[in-house]
Amino acid sequence: MNRSASRAEPRVASGPIGERVPALVFDGETRAALAVVRSLGQKRVPVQVLASSRRSLAGASRFAAGEILLPDPGQAPAAFAEALPALARQAAGSVWIPVTDTSLAIVDQIRAELGTVRLPIPSSAALAVSWDKGELLDLAERSGFAVPRTACPADEGELHALAAELSFPVVLKPRRSRVWTAGRIETGQVAYVHSRSELVAAWRAVHARIPRPLVQERVSGFGMGLFLLAAEGRIVASFAHRRRREKPPAGGVSVLSESIPVPVALRAPAERLLFALDWTGVGMLEFKVGETDGVPRLIEMNPRFWGSLALPLLSGVDFPWLLYQLALGTTPETPPRYRSGVRSRWELGDLDHLLIRLRGRSERDLDPRAPSRAAALLQFLNPLAGHPEVLWLSDPGPFGCELRRYLAAAARGIRAHPPAEKP
Repeated sequence: MNRSASRAEPRVASGPIGERVPALVFDGETRAALAVVRSLGQKRVPVQVLASSRRSLAGASRFAAGEILLPDPGQAPAAFAEALPALARQAAGSVWIPVTDTSLAIVDQIRAELGTVRLPIPSSAALAVSWDKGELLDLAERSGFAVPRTACPADEGELHALAAELSFPVVLKPRRSRVWTAGRIETGQVAYVHSRSELVAAWRAVHARIPRPLVQERVSGFGMGLFLLAAEGRIVASFAHRRRREKPPAGGVSVLSESIPVPVALRAPAERLLFALDWTGVGMLEFKVGETDGVPRLIEMNPRFWGSLALPLLSGVDFPWLLYQLALGTTPETPPRYRSGVRSRWELGDLDHLLIRLRGRSERDLDPRAPSRAAALLQFLNPLAGHPEVLWLSDPGPFGCELRRYLAAAARGIRAHPPAEKP
């Protein structure tokens, strides 16, 4: 199978077209892209993978019809954006599926230049709300969700006044995960702050890159995700999971997750939120379930596919296939009731989780109920912990690709680095 690898003049590689409309899946370095490729490829959809490096995670799958190389949207967003209109002319009528916030933001900015390409993504106005954590939490609270106590001080004076009222630790996070600055994309990281002096220093560092970070109460409990597909504000499919292990261990990317029923109390607020946004496309609502009261509090919303996308597919909700049908203007097949209690495991991500724990990093940020390091080791060694997300015996190429890159990063001294994964 020939794969396109030209940066100067991207070309859609040939593949088995059949009767399906072709699809282009962005961000081939991510697990979400791999899950999309495997889902659509098994439905005989000819899937091209857009990546910034040859033999990407998703591009290595036997279900990928070809791979197209373009500049990295995170490192060279302008060059990436400039290449897309020409690609759209060559791939007229195809379904495009951006997978990360970065590529989605770029596609959103130039969607008017993309001709007849089918983009099953939310409107620009809806995306803007989802990416602004302050505005989103306000709308979520009006829709009926519980949210953590959150403040957005405008300057250090307001920050000092707020600090006198806080109970530490608190969470400091950028109001927006990514912002455009002088032709490049700035990203911010969540920090756990344990004292007033730490808060001021951390706030200054985040504020300098992304103005007006949020100061939020720390919710002790476990992470939960509510995953949705909607058409013009109407929910088409839903799914929920509980995070069993994350990387970093105190909160981050899910490395072991378990399917659970959608909590009844969240259905009506989700319907109101998506209706208010006139939402079309997929979305992930991230919650922390309080340790003492059991209340799910909405933390943020992501307007894209998520890293643990393999889990709903294993459980019976094929989000990529439903989104593909939506993009073609057909009514998506109503998914059956999915199976709860199914677990999926990102193998090398789970290894990183263990290594971080064994090195004693971020121990003070952990939930008080977190297992000991010895227990974490025993849990990792359980071969039945969950279905492997990347390693498929019927499609071994992606895991081989991921393992090579992981070992190369380890050889360079990069520890606990997400292999082939973007936020």
